[in-house]
Amino acid sequence: MKKYLPILLPVIVLCFGSCKKDAVDYTGYTASGTLTNTPGTNTNANDSYLPTSTGSSWIYENNLTGTVESTEAHISGMIIPINGQNYYEVRSATKGKENTLQYYYVKDKKYKIMATTVQEKVTVEFFLLDDNLKVGDKWTAKMSPNGLVNGVPGRTVSKIIESGITKTVLNKTYQNVIHTHMTVQYDFGLGDGFRDYGAYDYYLAKGVGLIQTDAELFGFKSSTYLSSYTIK
Repeated sequence: MKKYLPILLPVIVLCFGSCKKDAVDYTGYTASGTLTNTPGTNTNANDSYLPTSTGSSWIYENNLTGTVESTEAHISGMIIPINGQNYYEVRSATKGKENTLQYYYVKDKKYKIMATTVQEKVTVEFFLLDDNLKVGDKWTAKMSPNGLVNGVPGRTVSKIIESGITKTVLNKTYQNVIHTHMTVQYDFGLGDGFRDYGAYDYYLAKGVGLIQTDAELFGFKSSTYLSSYTIK
């Protein structure tokens, strides 16, 4: 069972991503070339929970292995059309993983992150936030175009827990924070339908991005904290 569970802690937990020079596996997706984003033209950056202006960058502290690692991520300026939708390329680096790629989808107050698993080399997408909804509302999303992850039906079920809150992360206080909870579910064909196999809590600050991600998978807990950032 464990082999099917994508451990995705967007934006930066590096048990994920296409590491070093590996190409992203777009099985089930259609990527059609690249476009160039004009630097500094994201006029909606202050209203976005995932700013996508070229050169915007974030540094995170990850406590994945019992030790704290620092990771830098930035918007590269490349926009990749995938399945008819534009995704913003995010490049990140930490020790031993110097060129990891993930992709943001930001449109109509909907926020998604796509990445490729190191373990199984499958590309999945997490629908982090639908800001058109209110506190208490839920939404369900596929993790791939055909709804399968390694041939197993997989989906995420998410809920807005809090909105417009204040949250302190690493001694810095952020305003206009929204908190979502996501459950990863799989249906292994045992006759009991979709069952829970992992949970994530995301905290996103408007005009800043992800400020904290907490995950619990098979009893394993980890967190990622924003330590500094620059929004262009």
